[in-house]
Order: sequence, then C-alpha cells, then structure tokens
Amino acid sequence: MTMERRRGRPRSTTWIGKFGEFVNEFTAERIAGEIEVDISTVYCWARGDQRPGIPIAIALVEIARVAGRDLSLEDIYEGDIRRVRARLRANLLPTL
Repeated sequence: MTMERRRGRPRSTTWIGKFGEFVNEFTAERIAGEIEVDISTVYCWARGDQRPGIPIAIALVEIARVAGRDLSLEDIYEGDIRRVRARLRANLLPTL
C-alpha cells in the first residue's frame, strides 16, 4: 500500500474495493466529520484493519447514497464476507 503524508495524516492512494474508492473520493476527513469519528478510525476501516459497526456502516451507505455514489453494506464488509465464504468452502470439502 502506498502512503503519502498530508497534514500529518496517512492517506492511502491504493485502497482496494468500493469502500476504499469511496473513502478516497469522498475523503476520510469528510467522512469522519459526517459521522463524528476520529479520522484515524476511517483510515483503519479503509485499510481493512477494522470494520465499522452496523449502525455506522448503514450511515456510511446513506452518506454515499446522498452523495450520488453506489455503496452497499456488502462493499463495506467485503473482506469479512470473503473470509467467511472461504471458511465455509473449506469446511464443506470432504476430508481424505
């Protein structure tokens, strides 16, 4: 992940996925202000280090909708969904 410094805060230029694209376009600063969280929390979400709780994720989807962007809960929890699907596939495979 490429990082650049901007006003002392890390900002990724290569976040992957629709949520990362949304954070990059809408800006982490603006998102943090809209939902009243620290900007570092938004960076943690965009990097995939943490995920927002359901109420905040719903607020993020609504902010995106009002801004004319297409973002879903699935986009926000994409990494978690992939991990769960991988575990399910692994558990469904017959053992030899």
